[in-house]
Amino acid sequence: MLGSLRVGGVVDKRRLIALLGVLLIGGFLATSLLGYIVARRSMHQSIVATELPLTSDNIYSEIQHDLIRPIFVSSMMANDTFLRDWVLKGEKDVSQITRYLNEIKTRYGAFTSFFISEKTRLYYHADGILKTVKEDEPRDAWYFRVRKLTEPYEINVDPDMAHQDAMTIFINYRVFGFDQQYIGIAGVGLTVSAMQQLINNYQMKYGRIVYFVDKAGKIVFAGNDSGVGEASLADRDGMKDIASQVVSGKTGDYQYEYKGHTHLANVRFIPELNWYLVVEKIEDEALTGIRHVLYTNLGISFLVSLLILAAAAYTVNSFQKRLELMATTDKLTGLANRQAYDLLMTQALKDAQRSGETMSLVLFDIDHFKTVNDRFGHLAGDHV
Repeated sequence: MLGSLRVGGVVDKRRLIALLGVLLIGGFLATSLLGYIVARRSMHQSIVATELPLTSDNIYSEIQHDLIRPIFVSSMMANDTFLRDWVLKGEKDVSQITRYLNEIKTRYGAFTSFFISEKTRLYYHADGILKTVKEDEPRDAWYFRVRKLTEPYEINVDPDMAHQDAMTIFINYRVFGFDQQYIGIAGVGLTVSAMQQLINNYQMKYGRIVYFVDKAGKIVFAGNDSGVGEASLADRDGMKDIASQVVSGKTGDYQYEYKGHTHLANVRFIPELNWYLVVEKIEDEALTGIRHVLYTNLGISFLVSLLILAAAAYTVNSFQKRLELMATTDKLTGLANRQAYDLLMTQALKDAQRSGETMSLVLFDIDHFKTVNDRFGHLAGDHV
């Protein structure tokens, strides 16, 4: 390689600096990119294996505190001795059930509390009797659906007639008498805005996209800033290809592309809600810090390369000047040596021929240096 860098026995400094630059920049670039790839792979594994499952666990724990409590209250109502006794005794004193429902609503901070009797089909709530449910009334279809359930309760979202049709999350719990005969449905309700605020709090606290999906793949709730505006998973680009897997009843990790970004998702089934909790993180956002480090490393590498190349150029120039001086100058006298004389003389003769001018040459020959060296020494002879 050095042979290819020599021109007339002298190293071509431009080629040398170029080669050094390629090696330096290539080495720094390869090292930085390799580090970025390794860090990106490690970050991906950390998100999938640790961050999202941990976030899902934390959110589930908070759900148990925030949402499971209304389910517990509804379960308690369904098993309350007073409520069952009051129904079995003929529902005679409406003020008793009204006070009971109002106490439940106040004590547990519910938006609404209710009981529907199977015998009379009366809808009781905290302010009295709301109406009588009927099979031919579309808005009462939920009652007759829950009435036939095999599960003890259902969670659904419906307008609340007792509160100007405000969208409400109802926990409808089936009530049985002491002989296990079905006697009605009791429960409490939360406002949709309260549920929405819970999800917004989860997103803000954990920095993730959070939403709930039912078994049919319908997106039940999503955070305001989640970017999840679709009605179901089947309508969400990228996710629709794996929607059937997501609602398969298993906890799992998924990856899909949405609007040019890679989404990493952790899905777990919440049996108490009968919904799936989906926690997502956009991988590109997680890699922002790593990319910043990459760009910083590349910038530093570029500056270091420039400094090294500048130092190398200075060193090569200095070394090459010394070589050129040694190759063309007599060490003893400091005058041009034979090689330099040949070049200069040839050029001078050509100039004289072109100009037609006469050129004169003076030759000095100093003899008897042996006498000086013998008498005064070689150092004195060199000085002379």
